[in-house]
Amino acid sequence: MPIKFISILLILFTLSACAPTAVLTVPSSIADRRTTGVQVEDQAIEFKATYEFQQIEGNFKASATSYNQNVLLTGESESQELKDKVESSVAKIKGVKGIYNEILVTKPLPMKEKVKSKTKDYGITTNVIARLLKEETKSNLSALHVKVVTERQIVHLMGILSSEEAEEAERIAKTSKGVVKVKTYFEIDNQYKKN
Repeated sequence: MPIKFISILLILFTLSACAPTAVLTVPSSIADRRTTGVQVEDQAIEFKATYEFQQIEGNFKASATSYNQNVLLTGESESQELKDKVESSVAKIKGVKGIYNEILVTKPLPMKEKVKSKTKDYGITTNVIARLLKEETKSNLSALHVKVVTERQIVHLMGILSSEEAEEAERIAKTSKGVVKVKTYFEIDNQYKKN
């Protein structure tokens, strides 16, 4: 009997090592305030947007983050025309309700500066999420309810939150090390108000 139990544990451990994202996605999916259908739709929108970007010629870099079918566009473009083309390509994707086009019109950074900037962005995003996790015990606000995207040290926050949670999330982001600016795209739903 113990050998069977150990064998089953080893198989489960091996399978979970092969697909760690599936193991991590289930609990966060359950805690998400979006329906499962909308979560799947958001992933599909992001994949379709990536495909659409590849069809556009020109010097730009763009990322699409979909939350509750509202799409945040970040990145950089050498011209307003390219920025508008990227937005138009996302607007035609089925299921997109709204677009926040935060692509910066600027000359691309040299490779060394780009790596440095991306490293800073990653550090800021990680720090904001860690600070949100730390605050979970003090309020209803959960890091699982806030999507954090950082581009050129500008933090973009998305989520479905109560007014209190939105204020707290913005405060945490604004007081995080290295943050230049915070922009919020919250959907306010006060049914999540603290009791």
